[in-house]
Amino acid sequence: MTELLAIHDELESAIDDRDRFFAANERFHRRLLELAGNRWRQQIVTDLRRVMKLTRHQSLQREGRIAASLDEHRRILAALQARDAAGAQALTRAHIAEGERAALPYGANGSRQPS
Repeated sequence: MTELLAIHDELESAIDDRDRFFAANERFHRRLLELAGNRWRQQIVTDLRRVMKLTRHQSLQREGRIAASLDEHRRILAALQARDAAGAQALTRAHIAEGERAALPYGANGSRQPS
């Protein structure tokens, strides 16, 4: 957990540097998967990340997405520290859904229009 918190500190300090944020975000998510201890899931996610890398990077370009992602991570970390497995799982699912929504083109599937 200490390593995960250290990586998240890197994320917090990289809020104004999308490339640095993206790299730390990759490490954060990889570490979460390692902590879960499911090698099969790790391999599937690694393969998917290779395919989706550009889309994920673009999703962080959305206005407010980095701040929202950090807030989602904070909530997940709080649930993990509280040993609230069900809460951490629900928050992780919501985080994934928000990331998917941010990766959609504006206006697709109900995503908000740019202002």
